[in-house]
Amino acid sequence: MNDIHYLRSLSFDTSFLLKKNPLVDKVIKILNKDNIKCYITSTVVSELEQLKIWGRISLLDYKLAIKRWKRTRANVVDFKNRFLKNEFGKTCMRSMEENHGVNPKDIVNDCNILITSLKNGVDIFLSEDYHFTSRITKKVIDKIKNNACREYHLMCNTLLYNIDSKTFLLAYSGGKIDTEIIEKNMISIKKPTKRL
Repeated sequence: MNDIHYLRSLSFDTSFLLKKNPLVDKVIKILNKDNIKCYITSTVVSELEQLKIWGRISLLDYKLAIKRWKRTRANVVDFKNRFLKNEFGKTCMRSMEENHGVNPKDIVNDCNILITSLKNGVDIFLSEDYHFTSRITKKVIDKIKNNACREYHLMCNTLLYNIDSKTFLLAYSGGKIDTEIIEKNMISIKKPTKRL
């Protein structure tokens, strides 16, 4: 099996855009240089706005996140079909509850981000949150893909790996991504910070 794939597109999590880590800026510089197609979900845009309004992040942090987003020229994407979004969302929340043991109401945004990324054919979702990058969440993604394939062929063919900036830098080279490296770097961590 070929583990090297062309990176068609990627998307960002709120945590990636806000993380004070030079690796994040290194990733953004590479994406910009290599002209990789980037997306940001409307849920992430909304989370950034809410964090700023509620005073949970400073104006400087907010501006840093926006600057990073704009530097990649990421387009805002959403899942317009509300019925299917709700159906896939239910699948995601059930799977997150089964695999991570979390209350469905606590992961509505996580599921919106995952299914929007899948629907838009995103290969890599960059996040600095351990539960997003966990091997357990890959099981959730696979469950959504299996249920969604009948309606959205694009959702069957996407890789969709959730990885952090460090893993991206290890696995990426010249427009290609090595999924074997990604798989080796994934660890099983439940959302409530329990390592398995």
